[in-house]
Amino acid sequence: MAIKPRDASARRLRTALILAPPMRILVFNCGSSSLKFEMLELASPRDQRGRIIGRGLFERVGTAQTEAVLTAEDGAVTRRTLGACDHRGAAGHAVAWLEQLAGQPRLELDATAHRVVHGGPHIFVPTLLDDVALRELDEATALAPLHNPPAIATIRAVRERLPGVPAIVIADTGFHRELPDYARTYALPRDLTRRHGIRRFGFHGLGHAWMTGRYAELTGSDPATLNLITLHLGAGCSATAIRGGKSVDTSMGQTPLEGLMMATRSGDLDPAIVTLLCEREGITPQEVESILNHRSGLLGVSAISGDIRDVQGAADGGDADATLALEMFCYRVRKYIGQYLAVPGKTAAIIFGGGIGEHADRIRARICAGLEHLGIVCDATRNRAANGREQKFSADESLIQLYVIPVDEELYMARAAASLLAQKP
Repeated sequence: MAIKPRDASARRLRTALILAPPMRILVFNCGSSSLKFEMLELASPRDQRGRIIGRGLFERVGTAQTEAVLTAEDGAVTRRTLGACDHRGAAGHAVAWLEQLAGQPRLELDATAHRVVHGGPHIFVPTLLDDVALRELDEATALAPLHNPPAIATIRAVRERLPGVPAIVIADTGFHRELPDYARTYALPRDLTRRHGIRRFGFHGLGHAWMTGRYAELTGSDPATLNLITLHLGAGCSATAIRGGKSVDTSMGQTPLEGLMMATRSGDLDPAIVTLLCEREGITPQEVESILNHRSGLLGVSAISGDIRDVQGAADGGDADATLALEMFCYRVRKYIGQYLAVPGKTAAIIFGGGIGEHADRIRARICAGLEHLGIVCDATRNRAANGREQKFSADESLIQLYVIPVDEELYMARAAASLLAQKP
């Protein structure tokens, strides 16, 4: 049976100590049109870095122009144009390349680990995959129709290619599993929420968990004492309030559409707009949802791109819509920071991760501007130097620290899988 999210199980995962070294984990991290993988060797579940034997990125998966960049341990890079390729095919290419790299007909692995965006109402902690767990993931597809299907296709392809190797699934919703009732419950009739399982799940859990744990390691803090705000800013964006090392509120909800403005997703909006668009545009609710997911956010407002670098370039050139899109993006993050300062109590730090959070110093500066009265002061020189690296960029007088902490979801998953395997008798 699937491992259920019981407190004792979660506690064991956090406190698991030593494995018989080394342990090899092959990690798969699926996006809706991408696939990342890493084969890591860990000395223990707490291994700070792990040895990366091989890694790769497939982009434009599901199109006729799928491309792969494969990197061996010695740094040698192989680039391949695969043509038409889905996630199942990309996963097969990844395993075949690793076998070729190892010079073996079959990889020697202790486990594979797979990120799934939505684990549904049952899969929160890292779970050893079996038919019951796979069925639960299939049922959760309705809650994450863009992301769960490619992850499940990858899982099935890898299980066929590597029979007998344990597969472990790690849900992006897991870090938010203990949201208090008042934070996870929508103000809807209780009979409806119970009948349809409507609640706020939260996402980007691997990223928020990584930032929390890594901040504790960098500062020598006990995670159980930490109150933080973590910001995962990329194509998808979310904010999380951390109290005592745990997520107590987060901006995404039942699906990854709620919350901050994103690359192509609207984030928060008046729900009556859905009805208005259906009536006035003569379209279905599903078509409106597609607009909110794919044609909104930075792309919708700027009418240029969902990539913040393109929008920034257009704004620098004087484009008014691009300028507005950037102002909206930064304002909404700043607004959530203000909200979440009221949630955990005295806050030690605000942490930026994700592609935008880690690399866009101008965006970080704009988000923090105007928060000085709350004791949040950005140091401009430190901020510019923090792109792509772990670094504190708050000024010395800042009452709340500001950090960039690049997210390593693959290492996080490998550690979680190793911890789960360490519990087996």
